Amino acid sequence: MDICRIPLLNRLFASGNTPPVAGAHDLPTDYTVQEISESIEHLVEQLVAVRQEDQFALRQTATSLYAQDAASAPYITRLEQHYLALPPYVSSVSARLIAAISAYREELGETYLHCISGAMQQVESALLPLLTQRALYHHGMQMKWLWLRYQAIPAYLWSRLHKLYGIAEKHRFARTGLPLPSPDQPHASCETLYLRPQILHSLRPDTLLPREIELASRWIARWGQSVLLDDSLMSEKHSYGVNLKGRHAPQPLAALSEPGNYRYWGAGLMLAAMHAQHDESANSMQQKYEGWRGALWDKVVNSWSGRAPMRRHPRRLLDNKHTELFLGFDQVHQQAESPLPQLSGLQRCQLRDESTEGYCVMVDIAQGMQLEINALVGLAAGRQLLIGMVCRLRRHDNGWIEVGIRRLAAHAVPVKLESNAMSHTVDALYVALAGITTTPRRCVLVPASHAGLGGPLRLLSKGRRHLIRLRPPIRVTHDYVLADFDSIAPEAAAA
Repeated sequence: MDICRIPLLNRLFASGNTPPVAGAHDLPTDYTVQEISESIEHLVEQLVAVRQEDQFALRQTATSLYAQDAASAPYITRLEQHYLALPPYVSSVSARLIAAISAYREELGETYLHCISGAMQQVESALLPLLTQRALYHHGMQMKWLWLRYQAIPAYLWSRLHKLYGIAEKHRFARTGLPLPSPDQPHASCETLYLRPQILHSLRPDTLLPREIELASRWIARWGQSVLLDDSLMSEKHSYGVNLKGRHAPQPLAALSEPGNYRYWGAGLMLAAMHAQHDESANSMQQKYEGWRGALWDKVVNSWSGRAPMRRHPRRLLDNKHTELFLGFDQVHQQAESPLPQLSGLQRCQLRDESTEGYCVMVDIAQGMQLEINALVGLAAGRQLLIGMVCRLRRHDNGWIEVGIRRLAAHAVPVKLESNAMSHTVDALYVALAGITTTPRRCVLVPASHAGLGGPLRLLSKGRRHLIRLRPPIRVTHDYVLADFDSIAPEAAAA
């Protein structure tokens, strides 16, 4: 077998005066998977040899590398599709394919990094945009194939992604669309390619099957361009933050504690685009996303909403009658302080239990509710007042809105906070935050107008004062602030 006749094995770094050797065939389907795998292995050896050279013509090398990247893209795609079509656990067949694909992505990423270093040393700024974009693309694909093999992502890969995006941001080409050797998307910006592995990471790919990882990656490539990075935090818009100076994956806003140069992103606009296309072609999408695809669609929507997914079963109707719904801090606090059977401004809804993680309510659109993600909600079901926040919104054609509510606490205790710097007290709510631990997390809900409370505070509850110190907020919105606290010491009974 003459593997040198495959086009992607033409001289990789030939001189500009040497024409490329014409291959006997032009289509990837004309070759067997074994032939392509062997040629990819040979190509990786060439890349390693060139990268280890002390001196090379940067501009000529970059031009040849772009051409080789574009020529080999259909062949590597054929290998990837063949591997994903194999039955699970066919290790004897798939081991060599995985090794070839992973080595190709890794070595191309390393070669582009090598060229970027040379471009920065030789002040070749014109080469930086495309080199940086290709390096981000291949590093992201390398991470995807590590997830497909259920391997942990090394910290140095996250660090490289952060540094590559930092270069694009510094030279102001982060959002410039550039050609990409990908059949799914011919153009992409550095920012989009930087965000792709972060968005996929938010789905916990270690819990997905390879076919689910591949389908989720296609959805991200299709709708992910609407996700943008911001250097200022907006809790209503953002769900994750990433430290450009760190070596870690993006983290939820509540987990950000280290100082650094942060960028923030959220998937709200991408979810809106997904739902819009789903509503436009409901019949075709329903046929397309049945079975495991439909289950993955539900998981993706819930995960990209930034909340823990709600379980589908058991779905138990808590109350056959309509339940009272209180929206916003003021209404919830008023109901917790003095429960009333009828309260001006309350909404009527139908409540459905979705296990201990949350609830689903159906609300009539005609009531004119101003619902939004992260809005504070109180549900009065009988004598119980459940506290939660909105994590999912879905409009139905029958005139109802489906509202997913993440459960925070089974009840709320009205308290007051005071400090030496204030001449008056602040109304607040004490909640035992529900979680996976056996010990509930003690938190307070404070109006957003008093978000700047600092220093030791006195918590007044049931005639007693408790000296506390608030920790950094768990969630900040335009309506309320949720924060846990440390107890310093109890004080004497209030007068």
